[in-house]
Amino acid sequence: MKLETKPGLRLALAWRLASARRPSPPELKILQTALANHHAHYRMNRAAALKLISAGEAPRDQKLDPAEHAAYTAVCNLILNLDEVITKE
Repeated sequence: MKLETKPGLRLALAWRLASARRPSPPELKILQTALANHHAHYRMNRAAALKLISAGEAPRDQKLDPAEHAAYTAVCNLILNLDEVITKE
């Protein structure tokens, strides 16, 4: 599993914290592709990025790049919506 990059480390950590296991290489590749796609989208659409990261009660960190912040938000949402992460009884 290639985790040399900061995004790879961040994505693997997010996956592990949500699912209690490390992502497989194919799963990590899906996350990296999703992050790249979302980042490209939000770089082209700053208004959409700002809308996404401005939701909620806490103010957004103005030091963070809006496109990158929105891309990670979208991928974390993807992870949190995995069947194995959602507890069903």
